[in-house]
Amino acid sequence: MTDATVIIAAWHAEEFLSKSVASALAQKNINIEIIIVDDASKDGTFSLAQDLSAADSRIRVLRTARNGGPAAARNMGIDAARGRWIAVLDSDDLMQPDRLKRMIDFGESCEAGLVYDDFQPVGPDARFLGSSHLHSYGLTAPAEWTLGDFLAGCQAESGRPSLGYLKPVFRASALAYHGVRYDESLRNGEDFHITAELLARGVRVWTMPEAGYLYRIRKGSISNRLDLVHAEALLKADAAFLHRNSEWMSKREISLMRRRQKRLSDLVAAETMIHWLRLGRPGPAVRKFAQRPRAAGRLSFQLFEAMKRRLT
Repeated sequence: MTDATVIIAAWHAEEFLSKSVASALAQKNINIEIIIVDDASKDGTFSLAQDLSAADSRIRVLRTARNGGPAAARNMGIDAARGRWIAVLDSDDLMQPDRLKRMIDFGESCEAGLVYDDFQPVGPDARFLGSSHLHSYGLTAPAEWTLGDFLAGCQAESGRPSLGYLKPVFRASALAYHGVRYDESLRNGEDFHITAELLARGVRVWTMPEAGYLYRIRKGSISNRLDLVHAEALLKADAAFLHRNSEWMSKREISLMRRRQKRLSDLVAAETMIHWLRLGRPGPAVRKFAQRPRAAGRLSFQLFEAMKRRLT
């Protein structure tokens, strides 16, 4: 029996894919399969994935007909998965060798439907960069998160690490029972939404304090930049989630979701203003500010961060 399926959505991933796959193959004391889903790459990613599969029978390769983003690629992998647990691994990231065994054993012991752990940012050379993502939370022991806990940690707050960036390990039967999949309209925030949906349906979500996932920071990665079209899609998905689940959400949960929507709207407005300013067109920026003056604080922060990056 396959204990875990590792799904790697890959798009133009030639540079790091081999190392990502190697870290999955190196998982200790666990029976795994790896599904690489090439998301209609135009470079040599698909050919490389086929070579990796030919070298190890635990690797299967799928390919989307058109580029649909990580959510669509992961859904294809989920539908093909044979493992009792399903782990998501980005094509440029890595895992510590004991990660899946430790997380799955824990998930079984507490009847979790989804397990998180902390992640450690690393550079292109895989050297550690600063503290782990959840360091400021002071998590020293496993904790169960309610929907309210999760929403409180996904508020798009400047300088506060979002829980939505964590990489899930799902119990396959929980996804199947509830019929939950990634929202394919999203190219950012898809991990937040699948977790929120599972929590809204009563699935137990636990988090472990160890940083077993290594998150590579590099220029050009999707999660390190905000595309305004993708951000608008995220706002629509947030609104749809609230409409779909508000009947059984608590007042606190509804309030947190609405607060998140407001902050994301501020972020989108600020980025829109910066976009026009960069193009040397202050008129549309001023009009956007007039529409949403409450975004001024976010705009100031974004401009400060942009200036700081230029100086470093």
